[in-house]
Amino acid sequence: MCLICVELAKQKLTPAEGRRALGEMRVALDREHIAEVEAKLAEAERDDSSKP
Repeated sequence: MCLICVELAKQKLTPAEGRRALGEMRVALDREHIAEVEAKLAEAERDDSSKP
């Protein structure tokens, strides 16, 4: 698990911060994991948009 995934799971990282971090780490991650991270970020963004 990468740092982005760990911090998202702990809810210590906002989706925007996660997207920024992914941009910085993209070269170090394989394509499969990038897809996983993007899916987790999309889910976190949906969760944030449903909050009042």
